[in-house]
Amino acid sequence: MKKISPYACYEVMLNYTCNARCMFCSQGNFDKARLASFEQTAKSIYIAWQEGYRRIGFTGGDPLVSPDIIKAISLAKKIGFPFIRVQTNGIRLGDRDFCKRLAAAGLTLCKLSFASDMPEEHDRLMGHAGAFEQSVAGLKTLRALKVRISVNILITKYTYHRLADIIRSFLAMGVRNFIIVYPLYVGAMFRNSSELGIPLEDCTGPFAEASRLMEEIGLGNEILFLNVPACFLKGRESLSIGLNPFNTTVADPDGRHTNLDDTSAADRQKVPGCDKCRLKDKCSGLERSYIKIFGDYVPPSGLKKPFSALNEESKSLSSNKKPVFFTENEECLFEILKDGKEKSTAEVLEAARHIALCKDCTDGNSVMNTGSRLEGLGYIKRRFSGGKYYWSINPCYKAKKNVI
Repeated sequence: MKKISPYACYEVMLNYTCNARCMFCSQGNFDKARLASFEQTAKSIYIAWQEGYRRIGFTGGDPLVSPDIIKAISLAKKIGFPFIRVQTNGIRLGDRDFCKRLAAAGLTLCKLSFASDMPEEHDRLMGHAGAFEQSVAGLKTLRALKVRISVNILITKYTYHRLADIIRSFLAMGVRNFIIVYPLYVGAMFRNSSELGIPLEDCTGPFAEASRLMEEIGLGNEILFLNVPACFLKGRESLSIGLNPFNTTVADPDGRHTNLDDTSAADRQKVPGCDKCRLKDKCSGLERSYIKIFGDYVPPSGLKKPFSALNEESKSLSSNKKPVFFTENEECLFEILKDGKEKSTAEVLEAARHIALCKDCTDGNSVMNTGSRLEGLGYIKRRFSGGKYYWSINPCYKAKKNVI
């Protein structure tokens, strides 16, 4: 059996049905009425576990429209998946009781997609009145229920130049993790490209400004860019999703299994100048439909530093800075220690099993890395005794911590 990376994810598409009519939808001409049977969904969940996946996601359409979403999450939890994600437009999350049911079923991460931080603009682009208000209400409810939140920010002509301000808006709501999504120019996005489209060259400045903002507040590693070739992220190339394998298998409503790395590479092509880049073996180039609309982009000459050096440089940008905000792992450790009792690493891991705030509390290394950083900044105390590390909050912690 092929060894599965602990970070690999198995995505189960519950439907193509959606309660929005997004102007930027890239799902093409799928049958919007298509729903997977629960039997098919359960089969996919079991296959994922048997193949060695320990991270599972539910998507669509919009998966929260599926009548089986609670049963699907509950089954994944019962089988033993420690990481269970949904990706949604958030419209159904305006129902507080529904949010509680999702959390109780075992949801650990909700990835919300936003077209704007301006309610009217977001609702227009989503094709659903009230969508912004409902999504934000759900975001706040799920955070209160200790479910981890990540926000996708879609790049269009309406948002690219305000990207840093949009991030500030969601930081104020408690969001700490962002995926900046440059759209795929297929489906509705292709048809509406004249109104919504913006060339990647025009986005490089806003991308850099957004990245600097995250670095300055201590969250430099909590922003990534999807569908953005590395040459548009000069100096921050390692933030480009896709340079490393996606390690994701997608099961559609009919049970067909697709490797995302294969399909992603097939939809892209290299352009003149790509052969001079140090990342030519990692980057698949530009999306083919993007080239049809905007033409070839001639990237700058090859990178001056190898990818490994750029990656380490990016990781260290905020490692020693006094944070304005804390990462999800750090917030999770604070939550576990807030009762004032000292806890061993094993006790921290056991407590983390009942909270979905953190990103990767699967072993002691994440506790050690998070605790050591917070110790160095004066927030956490560490003690070694009997071959074990013990963690507690520094008595002056409350005077220092300034997160929302």
